[in-house]
Amino acid sequence: MLCALNGWFEATAMADIVPARHRGATLAELMTALAIAAILVGVAAPNMATLVSGREADAAIERQRAAVQMARQFAVARRTTATLCPASGETCGRRDTWHDGALVFLDANGNARRDPGEAILHRMAPLPAGYRLTWRSFRNRTSLSMRPTGLTDRQNGSMLLCPPDGELANARLLVVNAQGRTRLAIDSNGDGIVERANGRAVAC
Repeated sequence: MLCALNGWFEATAMADIVPARHRGATLAELMTALAIAAILVGVAAPNMATLVSGREADAAIERQRAAVQMARQFAVARRTTATLCPASGETCGRRDTWHDGALVFLDANGNARRDPGEAILHRMAPLPAGYRLTWRSFRNRTSLSMRPTGLTDRQNGSMLLCPPDGELANARLLVVNAQGRTRLAIDSNGDGIVERANGRAVAC
Protein backbone atom coordinates (compact mmCIF):
# COMPACT_ATOMS: atom_id res chain seq x y z
CA MET A 1 0.00 0.00 0.00
CA LEU A 2 2.82 2.39 0.95
CA CYS A 3 4.62 1.72 -2.33
CA ALA A 4 1.43 2.38 -4.27
CA LEU A 5 0.92 5.73 -2.48
CA ASN A 6 4.52 6.76 -3.18
CA GLY A 7 4.04 5.93 -6.85
CA TRP A 8 0.84 8.02 -6.97
CA PHE A 9 2.53 11.05 -5.36
CA GLU A 10 5.48 10.85 -7.79
CA ALA A 11 3.15 10.62 -10.80
CA THR A 12 1.13 13.61 -9.52
CA ALA A 13 4.28 15.70 -9.00
CA MET A 14 5.54 14.94 -12.50
CA ALA A 15 2.19 15.90 -13.96
CA ASP A 16 2.44 19.30 -12.25
CA ILE A 17 5.95 19.87 -13.64
CA VAL A 18 5.51 18.65 -17.22
CA PRO A 19 2.45 20.06 -19.03
CA ALA A 20 0.17 17.60 -20.76
CA ARG A 21 0.69 19.41 -24.10
CA HIS A 22 2.41 22.57 -25.45
CA ARG A 23 -0.10 25.35 -26.19
CA GLY A 24 0.71 27.41 -29.36
CA ALA A 25 -0.35 30.99 -30.14
CA THR A 26 -3.67 31.42 -31.88
CA LEU A 27 -4.11 33.30 -35.15
CA ALA A 28 -5.86 36.12 -33.31
CA GLU A 29 -2.91 36.52 -30.94
CA LEU A 30 -0.45 36.59 -33.84
CA MET A 31 -2.51 39.22 -35.67
CA THR A 32 -2.66 41.36 -32.53
CA ALA A 33 1.13 41.14 -32.07
CA LEU A 34 1.71 42.12 -35.71
CA ALA A 35 -0.66 45.08 -35.40
CA ILE A 36 1.18 46.34 -32.31
CA ALA A 37 4.54 45.92 -34.05
CA ALA A 38 3.28 47.87 -37.08
CA ILE A 39 2.13 50.73 -34.84
CA LEU A 40 5.51 50.86 -33.08
CA VAL A 41 7.39 50.90 -36.40
CA GLY A 42 5.12 53.65 -37.72
CA VAL A 43 5.83 55.79 -34.66
CA ALA A 44 9.58 55.14 -34.64
CA ALA A 45 10.27 55.55 -38.39
CA PRO A 46 9.69 59.35 -38.64
CA ASN A 47 11.76 59.94 -35.50
CA MET A 48 14.57 57.81 -36.89
CA ALA A 49 14.49 59.69 -40.22
CA THR A 50 14.68 63.03 -38.37
CA LEU A 51 17.61 61.77 -36.30
CA VAL A 52 19.51 60.62 -39.39
CA SER A 53 18.88 63.94 -41.18
CA GLY A 54 20.06 65.86 -38.14
CA ARG A 55 23.29 63.87 -37.96
CA GLU A 56 23.90 64.45 -41.67
CA ALA A 57 23.38 68.20 -41.26
CA ASP A 58 25.75 68.26 -38.27
CA ALA A 59 28.45 66.52 -40.31
CA ALA A 60 28.00 68.91 -43.25
CA ILE A 61 28.26 72.10 -41.19
CA GLU A 62 31.22 70.75 -39.20
CA ARG A 63 33.00 70.14 -42.49
CA GLN A 64 32.48 73.80 -43.42
CA ARG A 65 33.69 74.88 -40.02
CA ALA A 66 36.85 72.81 -40.45
CA ALA A 67 37.48 74.43 -43.84
CA VAL A 68 37.20 77.94 -42.36
CA GLN A 69 39.59 77.03 -39.57
CA MET A 70 41.97 75.44 -42.07
CA ALA A 71 42.06 78.63 -44.16
CA ARG A 72 42.85 80.63 -41.04
CA GLN A 73 45.63 78.27 -39.96
CA PHE A 74 47.24 78.24 -43.40
CA ALA A 75 47.13 82.05 -43.60
CA VAL A 76 48.97 82.36 -40.30
CA ALA A 77 51.44 79.55 -41.01
CA ARG A 78 52.28 80.66 -44.58
CA ARG A 79 52.12 84.37 -43.76
CA THR A 80 49.90 85.15 -46.70
CA THR A 81 46.19 85.46 -47.39
CA ALA A 82 44.29 82.16 -47.69
CA THR A 83 40.86 82.08 -49.26
CA LEU A 84 37.94 79.65 -49.04
CA CYS A 85 35.57 79.79 -52.00
CA PRO A 86 32.85 77.69 -53.66
CA ALA A 87 34.32 75.65 -56.51
CA SER A 88 33.71 72.49 -58.46
CA GLY A 89 36.98 72.74 -60.40
CA GLU A 90 40.24 74.68 -60.26
CA THR A 91 38.73 78.17 -60.01
CA CYS A 92 36.17 79.78 -57.71
CA GLY A 93 32.56 79.40 -58.74
CA ARG A 94 29.51 81.62 -58.56
CA ARG A 95 27.82 82.83 -55.40
CA ASP A 96 25.86 80.22 -53.44
CA THR A 97 27.27 77.24 -55.33
CA TRP A 98 28.94 75.78 -52.22
CA HIS A 99 26.91 72.61 -52.66
CA ASP A 100 29.15 71.78 -55.65
CA GLY A 101 32.32 71.80 -53.52
CA ALA A 102 34.91 74.31 -52.33
CA LEU A 103 38.62 75.20 -52.36
CA VAL A 104 41.08 76.55 -49.83
CA PHE A 105 44.00 78.19 -51.63
CA LEU A 106 46.87 80.58 -51.06
CA ASP A 107 45.66 83.94 -52.34
CA ALA A 108 48.96 85.78 -52.75
CA ASN A 109 47.47 88.92 -54.31
CA GLY A 110 44.43 88.91 -52.01
CA ASN A 111 41.90 89.33 -54.81
CA ALA A 112 39.65 86.53 -53.48
CA ARG A 113 39.94 84.63 -56.78
CA ARG A 114 42.23 81.72 -57.56
CA ASP A 115 44.70 82.81 -60.22
CA PRO A 116 47.04 80.46 -62.12
CA GLY A 117 49.93 79.36 -59.94
CA GLU A 118 48.18 79.91 -56.60
CA ALA A 119 48.49 76.69 -54.62
CA ILE A 120 45.37 74.73 -53.73
CA LEU A 121 45.65 73.63 -50.11
CA HIS A 122 42.41 71.71 -49.73
CA ARG A 123 39.51 70.52 -51.88
CA MET A 124 36.06 69.91 -50.48
CA ALA A 125 33.70 67.38 -52.05
CA PRO A 126 30.12 68.41 -52.90
CA LEU A 127 27.55 68.53 -50.12
CA PRO A 128 25.06 65.65 -49.84
CA ALA A 129 22.39 65.79 -52.54
CA GLY A 130 19.81 68.53 -52.01
CA TYR A 131 21.72 70.55 -49.39
CA ARG A 132 22.33 74.26 -49.95
CA LEU A 133 24.84 76.55 -48.25
CA THR A 134 24.76 80.34 -48.40
CA TRP A 135 27.52 82.68 -47.21
CA ARG A 136 26.59 86.23 -46.23
CA SER A 137 29.10 88.64 -44.77
CA PHE A 138 30.24 92.21 -44.41
CA ARG A 139 31.65 93.43 -47.78
CA ASN A 140 29.28 91.01 -49.54
CA ARG A 141 31.91 88.75 -51.10
CA THR A 142 31.33 85.31 -52.61
CA SER A 143 34.34 83.86 -50.77
CA LEU A 144 35.94 84.15 -47.33
CA SER A 145 39.54 85.35 -47.02
CA MET A 146 41.85 85.08 -44.01
CA ARG A 147 44.82 87.37 -43.50
CA PRO A 148 48.27 86.38 -42.14
CA THR A 149 47.20 87.87 -38.80
CA GLY A 150 44.42 85.27 -38.52
CA LEU A 151 41.75 87.92 -39.00
CA THR A 152 39.18 87.85 -41.78
CA ASP A 153 39.43 90.39 -44.56
CA ARG A 154 36.77 92.43 -42.72
CA GLN A 155 34.28 89.68 -43.49
CA ASN A 156 32.42 88.74 -40.34
CA GLY A 157 29.32 86.83 -41.43
CA SER A 158 27.57 83.46 -41.42
CA MET A 159 27.08 80.29 -43.43
CA LEU A 160 23.55 78.90 -43.50
CA LEU A 161 23.07 75.22 -44.30
CA CYS A 162 19.60 74.19 -45.46
CA PRO A 163 18.54 70.52 -45.78
CA PRO A 164 16.90 69.06 -48.91
CA ASP A 165 13.39 69.07 -47.42
CA GLY A 166 13.70 72.59 -45.99
CA GLU A 167 13.01 71.29 -42.49
CA LEU A 168 14.20 74.12 -40.24
CA ALA A 169 14.93 71.74 -37.37
CA ASN A 170 17.79 70.43 -39.51
CA ALA A 171 19.09 73.83 -40.65
CA ARG A 172 22.50 74.83 -39.27
CA LEU A 173 24.19 78.24 -38.99
CA LEU A 174 27.95 78.75 -38.75
CA VAL A 175 28.95 82.21 -37.50
CA VAL A 176 32.38 83.65 -38.36
CA ASN A 177 33.51 86.75 -36.47
CA ALA A 178 35.94 89.40 -37.67
CA GLN A 179 38.77 87.70 -35.75
CA GLY A 180 38.29 84.55 -37.84
CA ARG A 181 36.83 82.48 -35.03
CA THR A 182 33.76 80.32 -35.55
CA ARG A 183 30.77 79.18 -33.53
CA LEU A 184 27.59 77.27 -34.28
CA ALA A 185 24.30 79.07 -33.70
CA ILE A 186 22.13 77.56 -30.97
CA ASP A 187 18.43 77.10 -30.27
CA SER A 188 18.06 79.33 -27.21
CA ASN A 189 14.26 79.28 -26.92
CA GLY A 190 13.85 75.52 -27.31
CA ASP A 191 11.63 75.57 -30.39
CA GLY A 192 13.98 73.28 -32.29
CA ILE A 193 15.31 75.96 -34.66
CA VAL A 194 18.65 77.75 -34.30
CA GLU A 195 18.68 81.55 -34.19
CA ARG A 196 20.75 84.37 -35.60
CA ALA A 197 22.51 86.91 -33.40
CA ASN A 198 19.38 89.11 -33.42
CA GLY A 199 17.33 86.28 -31.90
CA ARG A 200 15.37 85.51 -35.05
CA ALA A 201 15.08 81.91 -36.19
CA VAL A 202 16.88 80.99 -39.39
CA ALA A 203 14.82 80.59 -42.55
CA CYS A 204 15.57 78.38 -45.55
